[in-house]
Amino acid sequence: MRKPFILRVFCDRLTVLVFVGALCLPGLKMLFSSASNWSVTEQRVLAKAPVLTRTVTEMNIFFPQLDAYLNDHFGFRDKMIHRYRREMEKRFNQFGVNAPVRKGLDGWYFFTALNIISDFHGNVPLTEKQLDRWITLQNQKAQWLKEQGIRYILVAGPDKQSIYPEYLFANALENKGVSRFEQLVARFGSHPPDWFINLHQALRQAKGNGNLYYKNDSHWNVAGSLVAFKSICQRITEFFPNVRLKTDFAFGEAVTSSGGVTDEGGDLTRMLMKSDIQETCPQLQPFQACSQLIMPAPVLSDMPPEPGKAPFVKRCGEAELTAVVFRDSFMILMEPLLSENFRQASYIWKKYDQKNMEELIALKKPDVVIEMIVERHFFDTALNETKHKERE
Repeated sequence: MRKPFILRVFCDRLTVLVFVGALCLPGLKMLFSSASNWSVTEQRVLAKAPVLTRTVTEMNIFFPQLDAYLNDHFGFRDKMIHRYRREMEKRFNQFGVNAPVRKGLDGWYFFTALNIISDFHGNVPLTEKQLDRWITLQNQKAQWLKEQGIRYILVAGPDKQSIYPEYLFANALENKGVSRFEQLVARFGSHPPDWFINLHQALRQAKGNGNLYYKNDSHWNVAGSLVAFKSICQRITEFFPNVRLKTDFAFGEAVTSSGGVTDEGGDLTRMLMKSDIQETCPQLQPFQACSQLIMPAPVLSDMPPEPGKAPFVKRCGEAELTAVVFRDSFMILMEPLLSENFRQASYIWKKYDQKNMEELIALKKPDVVIEMIVERHFFDTALNETKHKERE
């Protein structure tokens, strides 16, 4: 029996209305929601809204920027990516092309962007010229600081697959090549410069005492950060043999949580929007902190305007040395320990910056400069120089 004409017209119009509404919802969501500058699912900074142009020449820049902004801030984008990844994992045991995450063995997850896996296989080595240039730049930096009476320490926060390759995939060790970091270690041989600390070696030696990295996060846990912290303190003691440092931190009862450096879920599982993956993580025993936050923080040039990455200064009146620390996220768990050993420590969330260094020397001359860079970004200076020359 056919539906009455009025009912058919109503159903048709309702269908059209629902369809048009569905098309408009993402746009309305984008218009009436506060814009975020960070993607949780992709762990990257989102494109900023372009500035309106006034000349024809600037229009060539404006529209690509507008296109990038609309793509990044499309309404319900994170939810759509999450649903796509969930279906890819459920149907095909994959996370999808937009997820820089690999599910390893025994519940371990690994970050895969930035040629990490290719580097693990030894397929993206540095050229001899790139390696020479990188070492030259570090030597120049260390020498300039030494002339100012300042000692320099450079450390790499090892990528997780460098310490736990056995969990990356079956037969991973048999398929491993020489990584860029291993190229550097081989070049230094048995006599590395005093500004260089090989945390890879220290962490591999400590692996038998429990996990040093989170399974669901790309960072080390408290146990791993403590190994790295003691390695740095040992080098500082070699530079300043009359200075005593506090390193006697102890572990308390382990805690089962979703892990990650912020205890809100590992960065890798957050990319997959998985909130139900938990693990047991070591915890430090509470200690009476000497270091206190100093306000206001120094105003420095060219600082990235990202939330949570502003410079800050800690002070411990019982300590003797003064430090400047150029750092990244691998310093988060180490910072409270390191701060206990400096009369004043300035933390700058970026790579070593000569202009910032000169500004900080004018404010307060440090005794030591520590630079920590995650392994996957350790050789960016040499690689970026090569790309720049190729474009010229």
